Amino acid sequence: MALSTRQKTLAKVLRKKGQFADSVSPSDRDDLDLKNAKLFVGTGGNLKLDLIGGNTITLKNIPSGTFIDWIQVKKVHARDTTARDIVAIY
Repeated sequence: MALSTRQKTLAKVLRKKGQFADSVSPSDRDDLDLKNAKLFVGTGGNLKLDLIGGNTITLKNIPSGTFIDWIQVKKVHARDTTARDIVAIY
């Protein structure tokens, strides 16, 4: 995730989704640049996620071409995530 400081500030001020997008590199250590991202799953599989409320969940068998916009994602874990080509939309 590599949003610029300006993009992060604008996204927070605008509070509208769909202003910015960035590819997601799953990481067991690093959070997404901004919380509350919509995710697009290009190549289907499992997603292990930390939610902004503190829960960790695994969504299994997410089909290719799916938008995950009904939960607020904080982190996409590398371990146990088999989905690929993930994009965060802010």
